[in-house]
Amino acid sequence: MKLYLIRHAESEANAAADLDNPTYYYDARITKRGKEQALKLSKKIKDLSFDKYFCSPLTRTMETFSLVFPNKKPILDPLIREQLYHSCDVGRQPKILRKEFKGYDFSNLSDYWWNNNIPINEKIINQENHNDIYLRLRKFLISLKNINSENVVIVSHGTYLSQITEYMLDNCELFICNFDEIYNKFIN
Repeated sequence: MKLYLIRHAESEANAAADLDNPTYYYDARITKRGKEQALKLSKKIKDLSFDKYFCSPLTRTMETFSLVFPNKKPILDPLIREQLYHSCDVGRQPKILRKEFKGYDFSNLSDYWWNNNIPINEKIINQENHNDIYLRLRKFLISLKNINSENVVIVSHGTYLSQITEYMLDNCELFICNFDEIYNKFIN
């Protein structure tokens, strides 16, 4: 199985001069430049065929997914969300997301999916460390082990995907890898 890893398009937080200002970037959206990046990637991969689509439930990844794959609906998986470190990594509850992303299935998300399902003041940034995202990656890879697919898309985030790629992908960069190699690296 091949994994097609895609980092989300440029977000407001990526473009910000002061990322640590928690006032402005909760669940950041993509920018105009980000929309252009996503549409460019969509054209680049339009002739490829995919069996399954996974996407982080953060808004910037779902917006990216909607532009790159306009006629597809992803499996939203909180295991592939970004490391919770800045305000832009704080998610929104499914009842709010559902209004914006009509047709997406939010049934597997709890109200506090970005905080490991633990209720919290929604403006609190309960930071994760690198081990936290490493453990989520392992759990996600185990969940993929028995799916019967040839080509799987994963739309996620820079820090999360850098565990696999060993470098920070650019916004809307595509990285293709072999699942078995990644699985063996992290699980065995």
